[in-house]
Amino acid sequence: MRYSNPMSDPIISDADEENAVRRIAGGFLGVEPETVERMTFGHRSRTYQATASEQSVIVRINAKPETFVTTAANIGTLNGLGLPVPQVLASDFTLREYPFAYMALKSIPGRDLRYELGSMNRSQMTTLAEQLTDYQKRVGTLPRGKGFGYAGIGESAPHQSWIDVIAGELPENPPIAEPLRTWHSILTSLIRKHEKYLRSVPATCFLDDITVKNVIVKDGILQGLIDFDCVCYGDPLWWIGLTAAGIVSDVGSAELFYINELCRIYGLTDEQRQIAALYCAMHAFSFVGRADGSENEDWRERIRGHVEEWIEEAGG
Repeated sequence: MRYSNPMSDPIISDADEENAVRRIAGGFLGVEPETVERMTFGHRSRTYQATASEQSVIVRINAKPETFVTTAANIGTLNGLGLPVPQVLASDFTLREYPFAYMALKSIPGRDLRYELGSMNRSQMTTLAEQLTDYQKRVGTLPRGKGFGYAGIGESAPHQSWIDVIAGELPENPPIAEPLRTWHSILTSLIRKHEKYLRSVPATCFLDDITVKNVIVKDGILQGLIDFDCVCYGDPLWWIGLTAAGIVSDVGSAELFYINELCRIYGLTDEQRQIAALYCAMHAFSFVGRADGSENEDWRERIRGHVEEWIEEAGG
């Protein structure tokens, strides 16, 4: 699936942007980069990997400096919890030298999980699920949030309750097209059905986006975690739902064993499994709603089938 990018229309030409990234990266590599590659997976910023010899630097850029305001502090906090996060080499949010803010980070070898999961065996998936569950539980020991939703660690999040976050994930008006219109009605009813649970969720800190992206794996082994512009305060099961939808969309249904392991290791109750299924369906609904028309019929049928399954599991 393709993801929208708020910087998809660059404020300078692609060539000028790449030359700027070359200058930034060269300062850390010590030599002119041999290659500068635009990373296509990621939608908050434009991200490049610059390489010289066997050295590699990641340069993230964004026209909006506020995107990176809490990133370095988030990474520092997570590093203190023992998470395998990247080293920040430098950052500049002034827009004085370039018409964008940037962060340079030490590259972590490997690829996003979406590219590796299909070749991992079940033992490797179980190990990864154990690691990420452990990391999420460490993050969950941080002080409760001041509000719910997305924010920097320790910053005020925008919502008063978790159910406000969840309700806001659905369009206010039902879509016209089917099956989105029917799904919207069912998901709205399921949110009401599980209102007691959703209102009782505390503002627990969790990493919402270590899914099929931002989890860097090499030869089936976790190498590190990336992209921490914000965290989320609320129900960590939201992360499991997004991961499941990402797997069905970008990898394939067979790898849902990994999701089963996350649920097992997390020790979900029957009610929590229903909630996790609701979150899975909501994220998949969102994926279909944002589809750009390039997806093939197999993708549409796969997503449709799993949304129906998850709705049923959620009690719909």
